[in-house]
Amino acid sequence: MVMSRKLGFGFLLCFTGLTVLAAVPDVQEELGVANTAFAFDLLKQISNEQPKANVFISPFSVSSVLQMVANGAAGNTKTEMQRVLKTTGLAPDTLNAACRDLNESLNSQTNVILNLANAVWFQEGLHLKPGFVATNSRFFHAKLAPVDFQKPDSAQIINDWAESSTHGKIKEVAHWPFNPLTRVILANAIYFKGAWDRPFDKKKTEPRAFHLPGGSEKPMPTMEQGGQFSYQEGDGFQAVRLPYAGGRVQMYLFLPDTNSNPAKLLAGMDGSIWQDKILPGFHDREGTLAFPRFKLEYQVVLNDSLEALGMRHAFDDADFSAMADERLFVSEVKQKSFVGVNEEGTEAAAVTTVTMRNMAVFKPGKPFEMVVNRPFVFVVGDDETKSILFMGLVFDPAGSGTN
Repeated sequence: MVMSRKLGFGFLLCFTGLTVLAAVPDVQEELGVANTAFAFDLLKQISNEQPKANVFISPFSVSSVLQMVANGAAGNTKTEMQRVLKTTGLAPDTLNAACRDLNESLNSQTNVILNLANAVWFQEGLHLKPGFVATNSRFFHAKLAPVDFQKPDSAQIINDWAESSTHGKIKEVAHWPFNPLTRVILANAIYFKGAWDRPFDKKKTEPRAFHLPGGSEKPMPTMEQGGQFSYQEGDGFQAVRLPYAGGRVQMYLFLPDTNSNPAKLLAGMDGSIWQDKILPGFHDREGTLAFPRFKLEYQVVLNDSLEALGMRHAFDDADFSAMADERLFVSEVKQKSFVGVNEEGTEAAAVTTVTMRNMAVFKPGKPFEMVVNRPFVFVVGDDETKSILFMGLVFDPAGSGTN
C-alpha cells in the first residue's frame, strides 16, 4: 500500500523498467465491491465462531495483506485466494494497480489521519522471486527486509514496525522463538484517527444501563446528542450514520431490535445488500442518539475462518512458486486490533500478519430515539471509495480497557 506522508517507511526500488499502470475507474469500483463482499463474509464467519463475543477487525487490512500473498501464489492456491477475496477475473497487473490507486485515495485525506503500511520480512538466504518483490514494492510500497528468524531481534524488528505504523496502539504482534521453518512474514498495518464532524458534549455523558446478552445489566458511560442525523429504520434495526471531520469517512451504527441480535442482523447483510439497500437507506431526520463510550482490544487467528470461506490450499497443499523456489505454505494469518470511541471521535488500528513456513513439516418519520443499550454492530467506511475500513460487534462495551 501507499505509505502515509506522515510515515517515512522505505521501500525497495531495485527493479526498474516496469510500466506504470493506472487502474480504470470501473476496476477501482469493482475492487471496492470485492473488498466489501469479503468484509461481510469474514465478519460473519468470525461471529459464527465466537458467538456473543466482542469482535473488532479490519477486513481491509486482511484483504490487503492477502493480496500481497496472492502475488506469490499459483495454481489452485491462487484461484482459491481470488475466489475468497472476490477478485476472480481481474488481471493481476490491473488488480494491483487498483489496490495502489485505492490506497493513494485513502491516504490523500486531510481531515482525518489514515496511515497504511506494508512489509515483507524474509529469512536471510531465501531467494524471493524478482516478480513477487517488484510487484509488492511498486504497487503496495512494501518494506522488504531480510532477517534471521532464529535470532531474538527478528521479533523486535517486526514489533517495532507495527508499533510505529499504528502510533503505538498495536504492539507485540510477533513472538520469539519462531518455528525453525519460518521463512516469510508479510504484514499490513492500518491506523485511523478521526474527530466527529459534530462532537458529543462531555457534560451530557452519564451512566446508563447496558443490557448484556445473559440478561444482566451494566452501567456504562453513555454519550448523548440531539439534532438532525442521517438515519434509517430497516427490517429489524435502527441505524445512524456519524460523519467524521470532512464528511468522507463515516461510522455506521446499527442497533438490532429487542427481538433480534447482532448475529441475526449480520446474517441478513452482504456486500450487495450493503451497497444497494443499506447505504441508500439513510435520510436526514431529527432525533436523539445515546451511545456508550467504549474501548476494545482484540486478537484473532484467521486460519479457520479463511478455510471455511474456501481458502484451503494456502494452508495445506500450497503453491507459492511465484514467491520463492522453496515450497512454502501459510501457517498463520493473525490480526491484532484496537478501537477507542469517545466524545471527540474514534481511534482505531490493526496489524495483520501472514506467517509462511517451509512445507517440510506442515500440520495442518417522527423524531426517533435510538438508545444503544444492548449489543450492537458498527462499521467505519470511506464514502468516496466505498471501502469498509473497520467492523465490529459489541456485546459488552466494558471489554478490555474501557474508561
